[in-house]
Amino acid sequence: MLGFLGKQAAVFHKCKFSQKTFILSANKHESMHLRATHNIVIRLFHYSLSQKITTPWLINHIASIIATDQCFTANSPHHQHRLSMIPRHHFLQSILATMLLLSSSQAEPSASWPHWPEYHKTPLSEIRPQAWQPQDHVIDGWDWSLPPNTKPASTGLLAVYRVSSINKPLGEEIKTLNLPVNPTLEFWVKWRDLEPVEGQYKFDLLQKRIAEAEQRGCSVVLRILSSATIFSPVWLEAYKIPHRSEPGKNKAKVTNYEISHPEFHKRYLALINKLGESKIPQINAVKGAYVGYASPSYGDEGIGPHGVNPDTVPHVIERLDAWSRAFAGVRHKVFMGGESQKGSKLGFGTRRGFVEMFLYHIPSPTIGQTLDKQGYLYVDDSVDVIKSKAFHGEENEEYEEAWATKERGFRFGETTDSYTYRYFVSNLRTIQMQCNHVLMNPFSLIPSQMVWVGQSLGRTVDDSPDIWCALRESYIHKKQPVKNFERWLYQRDTPGFETIPTVKIPHPIKMWMVAKDQNYDYIARQGKKIGFAVDDRWAGGKAVNIAIKTTYFDQGSGTIDIQLQTNAGPATRNIALSGSGKLKTATIFVNDALFSEKNMDYDVTYQSSTAAATISFVRIIRLQK
Repeated sequence: MLGFLGKQAAVFHKCKFSQKTFILSANKHESMHLRATHNIVIRLFHYSLSQKITTPWLINHIASIIATDQCFTANSPHHQHRLSMIPRHHFLQSILATMLLLSSSQAEPSASWPHWPEYHKTPLSEIRPQAWQPQDHVIDGWDWSLPPNTKPASTGLLAVYRVSSINKPLGEEIKTLNLPVNPTLEFWVKWRDLEPVEGQYKFDLLQKRIAEAEQRGCSVVLRILSSATIFSPVWLEAYKIPHRSEPGKNKAKVTNYEISHPEFHKRYLALINKLGESKIPQINAVKGAYVGYASPSYGDEGIGPHGVNPDTVPHVIERLDAWSRAFAGVRHKVFMGGESQKGSKLGFGTRRGFVEMFLYHIPSPTIGQTLDKQGYLYVDDSVDVIKSKAFHGEENEEYEEAWATKERGFRFGETTDSYTYRYFVSNLRTIQMQCNHVLMNPFSLIPSQMVWVGQSLGRTVDDSPDIWCALRESYIHKKQPVKNFERWLYQRDTPGFETIPTVKIPHPIKMWMVAKDQNYDYIARQGKKIGFAVDDRWAGGKAVNIAIKTTYFDQGSGTIDIQLQTNAGPATRNIALSGSGKLKTATIFVNDALFSEKNMDYDVTYQSSTAAATISFVRIIRLQK
């Protein structure tokens, strides 16, 4: 038996596994019976997940079938798949070999990042919101649930699709998502596709693709790629425009034209003028449009020449003015690949694009990222990009296995073990920055958190269904502490309410902004008493029904007492500790809560009855009365 299984395992020379689906490709000699195995294994695996049957149980069950020569039937509450029409041994033994491979591929969460799921790419079609429970309860792990009536903000764009050609209809992979988010498709459009012949534009094709996206429930973000020779029209070669030399030591991935050259510049301006005349900017489904520059990587990154203030460069100013004319009346849709005061004054937004390095842009005055004297990170939401509700974007999408290879420079480490933690923190940072757009993969490493991100994008303090504080600490250049990621719920140390950072989690790599020898985060704060201030604008001083979700480490005994004011007077709720050491989330419901304290005075306090409490994340959710 073992010798046969080894041969069958060798037939499947390429196996890719994820949590709920896997793909098998066999060699050219595979038989029709082996091909049938593909579908059978997929059915088995999905059934085992739905019924919470373990892979070892399936292996043992199939082995017993082979041993007793039984007819195999997989039953479910809704379906019955009878397989007796196909000779059993040809595929049952192949299934067993494959399940053995599957079993060996399912690693436990890494010891360095134990509080997050193992690396699995859940496809969009299988993502669901975390179930809302309308009563007090405690669960293991994190809780990203919101009440089922929570709708996404109209300005919140969760970009999960990306298309690079307008020359063919959208593929079947672009599907309507049954999720409480605004799914968004990013069109990376090459200039050569829009103007294949000089002076002859094909904006009608782009309009068709936009209409197709809208029919599938998607908003659209445009990104016209123009600077690289592989993006620009072939006919441009006749004008003998020189290629630009790229800054830096790394090898360029693309060759760019010198886009300041008059022959390039005037034709680029003509393209943008024609874009305006097409009325595409006014299409409701078009929510954003990117204006960049040129870069050694794909994507026309930046907004002007490297190391030069773009607001002093005449051809950059002319480019921005052309986009301003094209998007007259809807300039808030335009976003830049870099910072420009000129563009900001025109009403343009910005997109950065590397939130995977989740401690970057601290501090960053133009997007309101500020550190106070104690090292607490807070958002000044009076800055233009937030106050004006302009396009304010990020990219959190480098989570494929390829990033853990030599070809990609092991950008985030040599394994994917840390990826789920990085995904978790980068999502929090995206929402902490009050972004209204994020580009993500067409899969998720933490599905319920991805839905929560989609529900949070584009929210303001006036309409956000929840406020939260991630109690944490990291250290950037010159050992500057960065305390907490906060969204309208603020934790501050004061006499009698002192905390210390705790629960150290390592960084898999050295990030450039992190202080020397401090390549780690603390993901919780510990204190006998911990105080929180609710932003005065969130509830407006009115009584509100709320749920408080507290993610904590179950250490020691006794209780953690949560105290706040209500219309009926002071209220206290308790979280019982059992000493399990696990990370848990407790949910309590409070009616007519009052958050009447001003500024940073505490509205909610936590007090431990015995040893100091260890708290990682606090979220307060506003409920409908």
